[in-house]
Amino acid sequence: MARPRRRVGNLPAESTSFIGRRRELAELKRKLSEVRQVSLVGPGGVGKTRLAIRLATELSRAFRDGTWFVELADVRDAMLVSNAVMAALDLRDQAGVGPLTLVLSFLRDKQLLLVADNCEHLLEPCAQLIAELLRRAPGASVIATSREPLSLDGEHVIPVSPLELPAGDGSAPLAQVRENEAVQLFVERAAAASGRFELSASNQVDVVEICRRLDGLPLAIELAAVRTEPLT
Repeated sequence: MARPRRRVGNLPAESTSFIGRRRELAELKRKLSEVRQVSLVGPGGVGKTRLAIRLATELSRAFRDGTWFVELADVRDAMLVSNAVMAALDLRDQAGVGPLTLVLSFLRDKQLLLVADNCEHLLEPCAQLIAELLRRAPGASVIATSREPLSLDGEHVIPVSPLELPAGDGSAPLAQVRENEAVQLFVERAAAASGRFELSASNQVDVVEICRRLDGLPLAIELAAVRTEPLT
């Protein structure tokens, strides 16, 4: 009987469409063609995780052994970072072999992309693990997301800012307002929540005002779109 094929990735499925960030994606793709580790750094809720997942998804074909996502938000013990990576890679415990040794042994000859998400509360252990991984696994690349840089030798920091806010008070031509990424995100999420929302000349000023009050944060806009009754 043929052995089941090992998974070649565990990226979370994107349940909603990805809006904007074209410049950031282009820059990140270029950067990862030149270096092996980048850190997406910015405030909470700005969209770092979603950007990292989208980037990893678009680059998946470039990595023979897959693209892997390590969620660190709930890891509170620095000693358990290696365990989180081991679990993400679907590796089993081996008697007498520590998690870090097991991870590094597995990755040694692999060509893959690892996304280490939410590193800000584990900066030192994440930096140590990533440094060792890059040294011992020459075919591996890493995207880290964090509110602060990891201060890792060779780290390439890419700041992630909120989506650009619409200019003015929203009274610009409707076609121009439609082009704004923050507005596009709000409109799509509001339409998904209500089933009938559309941006129009009668509500564009209100939509722009909502986006501006939310400071352009993608997460805040998504939450507002779900919880707010559609504008008319």
